[in-house]
Amino acid sequence: MAPEPPPAIMVSARGEVQVAPDRARVQVGVETQAKTSAAAAAENNQKQAAVLKAIRALGIPQAQIRTLNYSVMPIQRYDDKLKRVVIDGYQVSNIVSVETEKLDLAGQIIDAGLNNGANRVAGLDFFVKDRAKAQEEALAQAVATARRQAEVAARAAGGQLGGLLEIMINDFERPDPRPMMAMAKMEMDAAGAPTEVSAGTSTVSVQVTTRWRFQNR
Repeated sequence: MAPEPPPAIMVSARGEVQVAPDRARVQVGVETQAKTSAAAAAENNQKQAAVLKAIRALGIPQAQIRTLNYSVMPIQRYDDKLKRVVIDGYQVSNIVSVETEKLDLAGQIIDAGLNNGANRVAGLDFFVKDRAKAQEEALAQAVATARRQAEVAARAAGGQLGGLLEIMINDFERPDPRPMMAMAKMEMDAAGAPTEVSAGTSTVSVQVTTRWRFQNR
């Protein structure tokens, strides 16, 4: 006959740590339209070259600039007379992603793009590149909270807390990039004020499930 397992207390707890983002990612692009795909692409290439030159002038290394999406799409409509879909022209979209550790440059990157031919801001987000330290702090906090709660439960049950029997660490909830829609050029005030952005903070959290030995007094 198998021995009965020792009495135990099971507690789940969560730990959370606020972290300040240390990276910014800006997505800017150029969209052009023309009767032919070649003409739309040529115009797009010219404008995008000016955008990239302006962004690099801010001190952004080429290695931190990459093409996120490049597409050529027909502009279609349904012709009631012809009873079919016809192509009126082509649209070319070229979006680049710019990453920088200088958070104060995020707004300047947007302005550099919009002032030099970009007509689309696809996104702006802030994130933490290295989350290891924050994850460790959140884990320690979660385990400490679980222990305190288990101690309270043990005393309330007329006993005391014994050693840890088991601990299960659930997946870390990593902070997703904080998306921010940047203001379009037309939304700037008459004075042409630069785009202002704020990084804010993100939360790293982890949940643990623990099982502790319960000892009678």
